[in-house]
Amino acid sequence: MDKGGGRIENTVLFGKYQLIRTLGQGQRGTVYLAFHQELREYRAIKQVPKSSAGYGQFKKEALLLTSLRHPGIPTVYDLEEDCNNSYLIEEYLEGDTLYDLVKDQGHLNREAVIRIGIQVCDLVHYLHSAEKTPILYLDLQPKNLLICHGYVKLLDFDHAGRICEANESLFRYGTPGFCAPEQKEGGVLGTYTDIYQIGALLYYLSTGHVKHGTETMSDKALGRIVEICVREDKARRYPSIPELKQELETLYSQTGVFKENQSSSLILALAGSRHGVGTTHIAIGLARYLNRSGCKSLYEERNLSGDVRAMALRCRSALDSYGIYQINQVAVKPFYGESVYLKPVEYPVVIRDYGLEWKAAQDDREAKALWLIHGGKWWEQEAGDLAIHELRDCRGFAVLYNRTVPGMKPDFPEGVDQTRCLQVPDFGNPWKEGKDDKAFFQEVIRITGVLGGDIGARKKRAGNWKKAKRGRNAGIWHP
Repeated sequence: MDKGGGRIENTVLFGKYQLIRTLGQGQRGTVYLAFHQELREYRAIKQVPKSSAGYGQFKKEALLLTSLRHPGIPTVYDLEEDCNNSYLIEEYLEGDTLYDLVKDQGHLNREAVIRIGIQVCDLVHYLHSAEKTPILYLDLQPKNLLICHGYVKLLDFDHAGRICEANESLFRYGTPGFCAPEQKEGGVLGTYTDIYQIGALLYYLSTGHVKHGTETMSDKALGRIVEICVREDKARRYPSIPELKQELETLYSQTGVFKENQSSSLILALAGSRHGVGTTHIAIGLARYLNRSGCKSLYEERNLSGDVRAMALRCRSALDSYGIYQINQVAVKPFYGESVYLKPVEYPVVIRDYGLEWKAAQDDREAKALWLIHGGKWWEQEAGDLAIHELRDCRGFAVLYNRTVPGMKPDFPEGVDQTRCLQVPDFGNPWKEGKDDKAFFQEVIRITGVLGGDIGARKKRAGNWKKAKRGRNAGIWHP
């Protein structure tokens, strides 16, 4: 069992849970990723020694979780024990904590912060109203909140408890920077305590750091909501979670380009004119860009390359119950074919990578746009021109010239709108934002008329084909 850094891969618990690897380790115990050998599903197993000082709190947490049923709270499947340990068998959730997101990319944009805040309100309100007496969470900090397929999940219920039990407990102190004054000072805890923590969380997501003293936010409208949440006098905070949520929803309705309550996902199809033109590279870069812009997207493999599983194997990423991997904070779905049934999950945007199968992309009636990745070398022109001729009447059609030979000017087939022919900038790593790819993705989204025609673009279009032709030897627009 991984003692002294040993391997755990050959360990099977209770005759059915094959341990895969350690997910995390804390003061109370260890969390493992396990595979249920009969159901063929992954589970998270939290192991706590019976000799641990926090064993009693762990049992209390386990019993509390078994009584809760909410999509944002991990499902508890079982509670097992042996001579030395207790084991909580839970739903395995793969994603990124809010702490990891902010650490990786800095503060989040307004749309993302508000959307997360609304979901946190829903979760906390459920806890406050699930039983006759409210359940207080009491530790709403970014390491305890996971983004899984665009939805917020609560991870750790160490501090949670019914309101009467919470006020009697010796475990009163939350996480510095997020806990309310009454937690630090031994005051009476209530639903207003969680409201304070939501405000502190919104501040952190918006600025990238915890609130110090009288610091204010540059975003005045969102800052006003935060300031009401984190007032020292609990009687002057929002009186309830629904009232806080209503304020956030009102602000969001005035703000966002993306609306997650849209009736269906927006489908974007990408296909290459031939092998080696970089279709997967660009598709993953687009998914990464959209996620960082506050629009959760899913990369979906629609070809037989097997690239997704190869990437997941290299990154040691495990499939979740939706059949999706999380790789470098991008949700990626391998190709399954038509016969495999998976639990449905909806993303605002789905990016379908058809690889070389541009004819299959042409037949995708759900796609709102089709982007053809065209080889930029002279010997790739014939295959690209054939695909352009067949695809040019598709909705949202654009030609993206990739890996172009410097100074080469392509010969466009007749009838092609040259303003829809763009050159892909050189970004070597699709998982990381390059110098030019942000402007490039903004432009190709704009000209194809998807996602409202804009994604947070702050600059006017750099120029169309004719302007670029006058200004650049290459003769292809380059952001």
